[in-house]
Amino acid sequence: MESKPETNRIESKSPTAKETRGIAHKNKDVIAKVLTQNYQNKSLAVYGLTHLPKIKRMLSPNYPIVTATEYYAYNVFILEDDTLLILEYESKPIWEDFLKYGKYVIYAVERLRLEAIRVTKVVVAILYTGDVQSTAKELDLGGFRIQVEQVYLSKFDTDAIYAELKAKVEAKQRLTDEEVMKFIILPLTQPNKKLKQGLIEDTVALAKQVSDDDQQAFILAGILTAANKFIDQEFANNVKEWMKLLKVVRSIVEEAHQEKAIEIAKRMVKRGLSDEAIASDTGLDEEVVRELRIEPTLLPA
Repeated sequence: MESKPETNRIESKSPTAKETRGIAHKNKDVIAKVLTQNYQNKSLAVYGLTHLPKIKRMLSPNYPIVTATEYYAYNVFILEDDTLLILEYESKPIWEDFLKYGKYVIYAVERLRLEAIRVTKVVVAILYTGDVQSTAKELDLGGFRIQVEQVYLSKFDTDAIYAELKAKVEAKQRLTDEEVMKFIILPLTQPNKKLKQGLIEDTVALAKQVSDDDQQAFILAGILTAANKFIDQEFANNVKEWMKLLKVVRSIVEEAHQEKAIEIAKRMVKRGLSDEAIASDTGLDEEVVRELRIEPTLLPA
């Protein structure tokens, strides 16, 4: 593994085409589901954010109010004290980023408002990759001010962290939560695209040796998300294919298919289709379809 140099410098009555595509689309949400299930109760202290409480939950990136022209952050968390945390990764900071962060905050707060959650405190934390040594921490335009908390991954000892994780994995010992969090951001401690990609590949290869399926899935999903702006897309696709082989990921895919099939079945029930037809088109058991018919939400108004 290369050392890190110093440097100063992301009118049919069967399911409609849209409905059936929805089942396939659920596969794209698998990474999000892996993350939301595993980030709960994790600490961000290993990133230097020692003053922040642990994560209560991660918000799904599926924003119902967002259009194609709007911005939303992928890494949005509610902490144990109900602080809203937006976590972003950057390698080439520019002042316009602060405008983007402002939009992230607005849409996240509005999304939570729809869930009847009133946000009283927001933290925007930026993890800068190994390319960045220092940068501005706020944009102050008088009536508009955005301030961020900064973590410089260039200050992390890449080789020491890799050696620590490698020894633990090869000894087949279970990783601590802190070690799992280190695994996720390790590739970003390197500067420039070539070094990052090399370390991404080394880290992913090591992660594949993690004996615990849940931890392995979380690490791989975390790396793909954190390195989304920097990773080679063909390599990323190969990692996603690998993840499909994991039992924990297969169960999430099956759950996603089931959830979407039930949504479609409910609409078909309302259209008056027979149990047999609905079961045939959605793959659900007829008994499940019959149970859907007696749900209070499906009864005629």
